[in-house]
Amino acid sequence: MRVKTVLIFCVFALRAASLLSQEPSSKMPKTAPQVQEALSSYEGQRIAVVEIAGQPDADTNRLEALLSVKAQQPFEQAKVNQSIAALKNSGAAKEVELELRPQPDGVRVMLVLQPAIYFGIYTFSGTGRFGYSRLLQVADYPPRGVYSAIDVTNTTNLLQHFFQQNGFFKAEVHPVLDNDTVHKLVNVNFQVTLGRHAKFGKLFFDGAPPKLQTKLQHDLTSWKARLREAAVRNAKNYSWRALQKATQYLESKLIDADYLGSRAQLGGAEYDPETNRADVHFKITLGQLAHVQIDGAHLWSRTRHRLLPMYEQAGLDPEIIQEGRDNLASYFQAKGYFDVKVNTDIQQGESTENIVYKIDKGRRHKVTSVQIAGNHTLSEADLRGQLKVQKASPIPFFSHGAFSNQLVRQSVINMEKVYHAEGFSDVKVTPEITKSGGNIAAKFHIDEGTRDLVAALRLQGNDTVPIEKLAPKGLRVAEGQPYSARRVDADRNEIVAQYLRMGYLNASFRATAAKTKSDPHKLEVVYEITEGPRVTIDSIATLGALQTRQSLINRTTQLKAETPLREDELFGAESRLYNLNVFDWAEIDPRRQITTQTDEDVLVKVHEAKRNEIQYGVGFEVINRGGSIPSGTVAVGGLPPVGLPSSFKTSEKTFWGPRGTFQYTRRNFRGLGESVTIGVLGARLDQRVAAGYTNPYFLGSDWASSVNIAAERNSENPIFTSRYGDFGLQVQKPLNKTKDKTLTLRYDYRRTSLANLLIPQLVPPEDLNVRLSSLGAAYSYDTRDNALDAKKGFYETAEFNLYLKGIGSDVDFARLRGQYAYYKQIGAGIVWANSLRIGLAQPFSGSRVPTSELFFSGGGSTLRGFSLNNAGQQRDVQVCSSDASPCSLIKVPSGGRQLLIINSELRIPVPITFPSPINRNLGFAAFYDGGNVFPSVGFHHFAPIYSNSVGIGLRYATPLGPVRVDLGHNLNVIPGIKPWQIFITLGQAF
Repeated sequence: MRVKTVLIFCVFALRAASLLSQEPSSKMPKTAPQVQEALSSYEGQRIAVVEIAGQPDADTNRLEALLSVKAQQPFEQAKVNQSIAALKNSGAAKEVELELRPQPDGVRVMLVLQPAIYFGIYTFSGTGRFGYSRLLQVADYPPRGVYSAIDVTNTTNLLQHFFQQNGFFKAEVHPVLDNDTVHKLVNVNFQVTLGRHAKFGKLFFDGAPPKLQTKLQHDLTSWKARLREAAVRNAKNYSWRALQKATQYLESKLIDADYLGSRAQLGGAEYDPETNRADVHFKITLGQLAHVQIDGAHLWSRTRHRLLPMYEQAGLDPEIIQEGRDNLASYFQAKGYFDVKVNTDIQQGESTENIVYKIDKGRRHKVTSVQIAGNHTLSEADLRGQLKVQKASPIPFFSHGAFSNQLVRQSVINMEKVYHAEGFSDVKVTPEITKSGGNIAAKFHIDEGTRDLVAALRLQGNDTVPIEKLAPKGLRVAEGQPYSARRVDADRNEIVAQYLRMGYLNASFRATAAKTKSDPHKLEVVYEITEGPRVTIDSIATLGALQTRQSLINRTTQLKAETPLREDELFGAESRLYNLNVFDWAEIDPRRQITTQTDEDVLVKVHEAKRNEIQYGVGFEVINRGGSIPSGTVAVGGLPPVGLPSSFKTSEKTFWGPRGTFQYTRRNFRGLGESVTIGVLGARLDQRVAAGYTNPYFLGSDWASSVNIAAERNSENPIFTSRYGDFGLQVQKPLNKTKDKTLTLRYDYRRTSLANLLIPQLVPPEDLNVRLSSLGAAYSYDTRDNALDAKKGFYETAEFNLYLKGIGSDVDFARLRGQYAYYKQIGAGIVWANSLRIGLAQPFSGSRVPTSELFFSGGGSTLRGFSLNNAGQQRDVQVCSSDASPCSLIKVPSGGRQLLIINSELRIPVPITFPSPINRNLGFAAFYDGGNVFPSVGFHHFAPIYSNSVGIGLRYATPLGPVRVDLGHNLNVIPGIKPWQIFITLGQAF
């Protein structure tokens, strides 16, 4: 038995020695230089905990007995060094890395036994409704952390606390370690048993008087609280989000009750497992009972709370009251009341104080001029943006300018900072404020002083990389040239970026500028560089991919061993993984934090999203088809909507029956990032089926592909019945690294059939049944800063389609459509937007262009002097009702084979801050629209058909694009068409 034990020990010792010897010194981290430099700053600080980390199977009790450094004692560098030496001498580690982590209760000293085991990936089982990314946040996941038993325990406690916060008071969390000896990692699976989800019980308001408790109880169960999602009601599901909103709602109610500066906090919850109820305690800290009144001016409640600090801070000190006076004065001065006077009157009541701010706004004036004088070196354009004092708008009633003593001071500070950054260390800016009849003229006098010059420039520390590689175009700072902090920053950014591109992940840059003894305006500039190790990717490992094939991950990440480890490439690879729509979390990091090693492994860590998704809906519908057409318009497939006379009627019939939708999506099909979608709609008058397939790498190439097939029969419209089938195959590829330039190739087959058409002349007979088969190519280049509301950049696109009988089309023709849009900021937030759109459709071989492929124009996004698609030539169509009423003629747009649209627009923000939620989101526009649709390609009768429209519009910015109201006027009045049109829509016109 003894011999067996000795043999086992020998085998274990040999295996441990083998593992220690496997890791070359180039990969073995040592204590980081930054930690070595900072050791002296920790001297004497309290040690919270001492931990031996990095080896899950280490005998920590035996090793801790060797340590000189102890918890709860002052930090001493000598004892730390003794402890590291003792661990090395024991044979427990080939190298010991020191990590120091500051904590609220002291310093956490970690002695990492190298070669160490590091955290790989966290997984969570049994967590139900909680998303993976959210649980990683809660777990404080360490992406490059060394294995630590303390971290595992802390994460377990954090998860348990999180589940209890969310109403699972009996949740249990058990960590299970999975050692990956190949990659020297430990993956942790947190096995969770949630238990029952609690419901709200009773509410308690600790610290509030009984009468106020009754009121707060009512407030949290009121309809207002429910609308704000802040209601906490008995027997409803326990919700941490509702409790957070409830505390904010309680604070607002306390302030409404004149308890200024009050605080409401969640005190805790008492859970009863028998009833599955949790009684909630709110801790109420009442502020001083006081009433704030503002006389002489109107302020919105939200603005009042923002300006007066007593709503946020407890107490009514004279300093707080004075701060409120200053804020009110600045607020009204910024609105043009430059002579405003704010006084306070404190009235002591029996149980409360009344604080009255008396405001005498005076006359409203304006800032007539804001001038800058004495700026010989920097242009006025460089300085104008630093001014907080603003001149009144030339448009009456829009803005009286912005002026206050605070804004004047800030303007001076801003301009001096700009001059300091350009080397003018003695600059002085003096404001001159002139009042005339209540109006104000501001002039800022600048005494630039002498500009600092670079007497000498030295680079030190770039031992392995010459300056020619760090700054290929030369440094911005040069000897004999003016000194500029802005140029130093530019050099810093370029040098550090070059180091990072070459794999120097710990490279640092520090610039100093010292005055020479002979001349205080001549500087000796030193660029001190700390290169650190150049790190190369040693190997790449993937964690968390269960269904996804490694080939897909390799192709997407595009990382290669024996190449420099670059953080920008890691971030780009992460982004590409997310774009596959296969993973709901992805992170790519070095296996360990870079300290001194020159080779490091890279971990690709992913979590796969749910592969299957089913959406469905079932209902019952009753459709009364026919009679008068309520909207007065009809839209036939492939044609623009046309207006119908009010007398037009069709036969009436009521249809009823079930209506259902079903859609199934399978993501990451075959583990290659493909997705398959099948959708069905079934109803009495409308039946539709569609299927789609996407592949990020078409036939193993860099082209992304999609295949779509759909068919529908629709008889909901009483005027016609439509049937259509569609098949499309598309491949797309970015043409540059930034992916703002793309090329798309497409084949499309579409068959449309119209039957039971009650207005025969509406569609030409040859277009009732049409097959279109085309080959197409599209190119786009988009540099806009915001596709929904561009301020700068351009957008260009061109699309060409060729329809051929030889591939199944009924007609032969070519169709080209292109657009070029340009956006430029021209000052004061004004954007000048321009767009040119052209379209050409030309038949050949004696064929024609179907009506559905002609160009139509007019409306809020094209020509705003016309109603929707109503530009161009019109034709008369006879409309006859099903009853005995006489027939009538309507105008129907004919469309054209040539399109030209020119748009030019000035988008001007309103420089006024309105009450929330409007704030500074309002703007207006002045626009010109020109062009038309032309019956044939060429310039025959071009000038008589070309139309001109002008107009104005209102804009309200939202995250989804601006809400737009445009009023357009057609300068070329056409009989039968109104010259004035109004459009209300979401998004810019182009």
